[in-house]
Amino acid sequence: MVKTSVMSNGKLLLGWDTATPSSGLVLMEGGKSLAAVELRLDRTTASRVFAALDALIRLAGRRKEEVGCMALVRGPGSFTGIRLAVAAAKGLALSLGVSLYSCTVTHALARVVPLEGRILAPLVDARRGQGYGALFRWLGGELERLTPDMALDVDRWRAMEEKVLFLGPGVDSLGVKGLYPTPPAALGGALLAWDRWKGGDEGEDPFTLSPLYIRPSDAEAHKGIKVSSWD
Repeated sequence: MVKTSVMSNGKLLLGWDTATPSSGLVLMEGGKSLAAVELRLDRTTASRVFAALDALIRLAGRRKEEVGCMALVRGPGSFTGIRLAVAAAKGLALSLGVSLYSCTVTHALARVVPLEGRILAPLVDARRGQGYGALFRWLGGELERLTPDMALDVDRWRAMEEKVLFLGPGVDSLGVKGLYPTPPAALGGALLAWDRWKGGDEGEDPFTLSPLYIRPSDAEAHKGIKVSSWD
């Protein structure tokens, strides 16, 4: 196994998300955001993501060589966006020689809403009348995952409205009651990576990091391909 060293080339943490409609990049130092840029998912996202990265670095007045750690939101969400993010993040982490951390969209969204004691249900529109989501709870300043990420029919999520606090882009698109908008998943992913780095976690192997889809894309479904609901 090839491992990169923690924060090896600098003190900056680069977080990115191309799995949600409010995708973007964020640059952090010492657990605080320096700059952020937004990406709108479409067919040109692949050609624009590295241009956005260059713009982010310039906006912060820093250099790419100062990046020492990367945080990636690896799904579930846009199939094209997830594939792009994982491939690009693995390549960039290896080329820069920096540590790479990953998380789910739901975990990232829950991280940016530290409401003690509430059961949080981050949601992303999965289309086909479904939403990607999971349940989390903050207790004693620690974020606890209560369920794996799931793809459920909208009616099943709506049945939970009195018991949980919905948040994330799925609140608006799926028509449930909750917090909208919420801070971007890129920021939450970066904060989770910062938490892990502080705890001595050395990150993940870029060669084995894989996307999290939960269910197959339309093309894969037509071919009979099955995707695990949790990994």
